[in-house]
Parts: sequence; structure tokens; C-alpha cells
Amino acid sequence: MVLKIDNVWPLEGFVTQLNAEPGLNIGLIGTGQGGGKMVDAMASIRSPKNDQPIYPAMVINSNLGDMKNLKNIPAKYKFPLLGYEKGVGKDPETGRQAFLENGERIFDAIAELMQDVDVVVVAASMGGGTGTGSINELTDAISRFLGKPVIAITSLPRPNEVESLNAYNALAELVPKLNHIETDDNGRSFRLLESLIMLDNEKIIQDHIQEPEVPGISWDYYSNYKLASTLHEWSVLTSLGSDYTVDAADLYNHILFGGGVITFAKKRINLDEVTNKDDLIQEIISTYRGKNVLANGFDYVNDMRSMALVVVIPREREHELNHDTLEIIRTEIKNELPQINFYPGLATHGSKRHAIVYTIANMAGLPERAKNLREEAEALQREREERENRSSGFNLGEKIQTSNRVGGKRGAAGINPYKMQVAASSEETKEPNKIINPFKK
Repeated sequence: MVLKIDNVWPLEGFVTQLNAEPGLNIGLIGTGQGGGKMVDAMASIRSPKNDQPIYPAMVINSNLGDMKNLKNIPAKYKFPLLGYEKGVGKDPETGRQAFLENGERIFDAIAELMQDVDVVVVAASMGGGTGTGSINELTDAISRFLGKPVIAITSLPRPNEVESLNAYNALAELVPKLNHIETDDNGRSFRLLESLIMLDNEKIIQDHIQEPEVPGISWDYYSNYKLASTLHEWSVLTSLGSDYTVDAADLYNHILFGGGVITFAKKRINLDEVTNKDDLIQEIISTYRGKNVLANGFDYVNDMRSMALVVVIPREREHELNHDTLEIIRTEIKNELPQINFYPGLATHGSKRHAIVYTIANMAGLPERAKNLREEAEALQREREERENRSSGFNLGEKIQTSNRVGGKRGAAGINPYKMQVAASSEETKEPNKIINPFKK
């Protein structure tokens, strides 16, 4: 049985194995149009055992039309921002105010729905108004008052003056939370934001155009399904039995928590095309460098703190990748990235010839496009100003004054020159003995 997201995007076969269970107990909140779509994709993933949704999810939006199109979120978990039902026009400050005015009832719903999860994931597309304006308020409220660790998922817009500027300003407020430690009333320290997952829409669009994995879907669905499949497959990987595992506690404590940007990579290797073990090892190790799923341009040498790598290999070919091989991989990774903590894992699945390599890393730095987002926004602003300076404009000059001319149209004097004459004439020609009706008006 192949499990599909929205009956469209196929998940890897190991997610339906007998011993496969989601290991990450996460709840999801999507805010704004983009965040709602991300969470809706995750909400479509159901257990193959009982067909129930795996991840509790809710969405918040100012635009009612956007929420109507989300088919996997129950109506009771769709929260409109009352008073702003027609949207906020890509104005993040209006989006923030809309959320604050509706925050009381929304926070009560979050507290109820998320009470049993380990981590709350807040998703928003940067660049618009609602998600961009509310994500910082949501992050702070959940961390401080719900007492749950928060992971944020944000997408970078394609280059656009308004959206790039909005994205930069929101991230300039959000990213410092990765290093912001506070203490609660019980004296326990907590981080406002445990980690940040970034999607670069520009990169994802190019990937979709050049190598579409599933034909017939638009790039935004491709992006959301890619994100959802990556998160769910990693969640299941933590539960697969093996002598070499990366379990949920490993993933939480050493990758997802600790204040960093999370990057994912995935590679499928045809074992029939690999001629020897050395080549296989190099194929596995190179995965993190060139097959990033959501964003590119990370500085692995200087910024990587920790990485987990799991190889899912066909059961019938498990002998081709044993524990000794994993130790060789550990040594090679240490030679390349001596500063990192490395966590290798091994699992099996029912494929005949393909191994799948997954990596997830905690980075102490941003992807390249995010680093340059301020410069991008300022450059787009300058380009607009230069275009406006070059434009011909709308100035026609002053009105032309005209002199008085004979024969021009004159205004009416308001006097009928025939009125007296008609009256006199009618008096002279009045018929004698004509009966006059005294009641005629």
C-alpha cells in the first residue's frame, strides 16, 4: 500500500511498515494563506492503521476565502480574524493588530488542541500580511504562556519589493529568538524559538520546473507536499527498529532543539549502479552537500553544529551496508566536518534495489538567500525608484489661456422676448361668450 498526501504525493514505502510509527509528537498551526496551506498538507497525512489524522492542526487567517480551500482542516479549527475577513492587504502591522484583537479566543483554542503534543510548529509564508504579521506574536505567546517548545517554518517569497521587505522585517524580529533565553516563574529556562525551518520559494520553483517529481501539480503544492513528506518521513524514521537508530529523543535534543536553522537533504541511490563499497560510501556522504530539499546556500564547514544521517536500505541487501560501514562514514564525516556532532542510523525497507539517504542538520547560520534578503529588498526598492525617475510621467504643463472672441457661445439672459407680445395678441383674439371653468387649475 502506498500512502499519499492528498492522494497525490506518494510517501516512501517504509512509512507503512508494520513497525513504522510517527516518533515526533508535534502539533501544527498555520497562520496566513501560505502557512495554512503548509499545515493543510501535513493534516492530510493519516494513519494507515485507523485512517485518523496523525498531527493535530489548526489555521488562522484574515481571509475567509483562503480558509475555505483548506480541505483537511476541520471547520472548528479554522479561526478567522474577526473584523478583518477581507484580508489585510500585505500589511504586516495590520496583520499583527488583527491577530492581537482576536488573540484571546485563538490562544484558548491552541491551549486545548496542543495540550498533549511535545512541540508546537508554527508555519507562515513570509511576505504577505497575516502570517508575516502574526508569527512573532504566536511564537512568543506559545513559548511563554503555553510552556511548549516552538519550531517555526517560514517560506521566503520570490523577489518582490513589497514581499521581500515584509519578509526581511519579520525575520529580523524572528531569527534573534533562536538565541533568546528566558526563565519562567518556576525558575526553568526556555528558548523563545527552538529552531527555524526555511523554504526558499525561488529554489523550489526552479526544482519543480527542472525536475518535477509528481506531474500535474503547481509549484506551491509541490512545495507544501515536499515539506510535509520530509517532516513525516523523518518522524517515522525515528521509530524504525535497528541496532543503529536515531530516535525521537536524539532528534529533539541534538538537532531540533538548541536554537538553529534546520536543513534537510535526501538522495535515492540505485545500488545496482554502484560498483563498490567505497563508491557507495561517497554517494552517502555527499548527500548533505548537494541534495537539499528546501533551501540552498548553507555554509556547512563553519555553521553546521550537528547532523543526523539515516540510510534506509533494502532488507535483502542489508549486508552491503553494515555497522562497520557506518563507522567508516562517521570517520569520513568527521574528517570533513570536525566541529559537528554526528548521529548515524540504519533502517531497512522493502525495495529491491534502492537505498534512500536522509540527512537533517542544525546550522548556526542562515541559507544564502536569507542572508542577503535585506540587500535584495533594498535593491528592488532602488530599481523601482530608478524606473520612476526614467519614466515620462504625467505632467502636461499649465492650462493655455484663451482671449475673448466674438461669436462665442453666450449665456441665456432668462427673458422671453415674445412673452408680452403673445399675451397682448391673445387678449385681442379672445373669443367672445366662451365658457370659463372657474375650477380649472
